[in-house]
Amino acid sequence: MKRTIDKNIWNRKEHFDFFKDFDDPLFGVTVNVDFTTTYKQTKESGKSFFLTSLHRIMQAVNETEEFRYRIEGDDVVCYDVIHAASTVGREDGTFGFSFMEYYDDRDLFIEKASQVMEHIKKMTGITLIEQTDSINVIHYSPMPWIQFTDLKHPAKLGGRFSIPKISTGKLFEEGGQLMLPMSITANHAVMDGLHIAHFLENLNKYK
Repeated sequence: MKRTIDKNIWNRKEHFDFFKDFDDPLFGVTVNVDFTTTYKQTKESGKSFFLTSLHRIMQAVNETEEFRYRIEGDDVVCYDVIHAASTVGREDGTFGFSFMEYYDDRDLFIEKASQVMEHIKKMTGITLIEQTDSINVIHYSPMPWIQFTDLKHPAKLGGRFSIPKISTGKLFEEGGQLMLPMSITANHAVMDGLHIAHFLENLNKYK
């Protein structure tokens, strides 16, 4: 389900109108986020760190309203729920796109997402399944081999592209904490740096 934002009373109407027709309206930040507790929980429980951390990210995404905004034609809509469209790596070095339905219940999310991963790993090519065309998703790309400090995504440019992109890198230790590099890219027509800060605040509520 979704609702249309009434731009006539939206306090960002002028910002939307200013950025929506930019050739490249995307902006992004890269931060290091404390994932110590999340990592320790996965080691104790035997659950996947990848899927546990992704669920934590998706909790924060769904709690941050602006991360649920999408541009559809001339409208801005807010979806009730955002799901994960994540890359899934394969043993041959390629990857496929996936659609992982979001559930508040972490164990249920991990169970269902694990099944999706196994399916994608058995396939070949990009695997553009029907759901990968959905816009009520976050594009998520894990890069666990690199402790990056910045990241640029390929994108279909134009003001109407409004799906946020989140990537995570290689865990590293800093001051006794395990930090996860995180790159967040979004369309400036529907959100600002303040809203990314709100997302990070929500992310830090979950461990």
